[in-house]
Amino acid sequence: MPKLSGALLAVVVAAALVAVTGIAGALLAFDQLRAIGARYMLAVAFVTAWSVLFLLMTALRARTTPVVASAGLALWVAYRAVVAALSGGWPLVVDLLAEAVLTAGFCGYMLVGEKPQAYYRGRLPKA
Repeated sequence: MPKLSGALLAVVVAAALVAVTGIAGALLAFDQLRAIGARYMLAVAFVTAWSVLFLLMTALRARTTPVVASAGLALWVAYRAVVAALSGGWPLVVDLLAEAVLTAGFCGYMLVGEKPQAYYRGRLPKA
């Protein structure tokens, strides 16, 4: 398996942290998850599942990973933006707009970046 490095490695590490924290939190402190309300529980469950799927697809070097990961993350941010707007809290809307900027960067990198394209298409040398 080729060695992950650079920004792609950072994304994998971050996704692993999200997955571990989401799963452990749900198992060990479900009451805290329930306390944030159903709308945000759904968002936490979705991004945890997204992280696990992203890690599995990356381990398998699935060619569709950049598209699936980008679509999933964009869907998560869009859902959270709608929830924030319906909640009426402008600070949450500002937070989500910033997350939209980060998501755009992630999607751009995953969809057209040289490193992800080489990794998921099997063009990196074996470690």
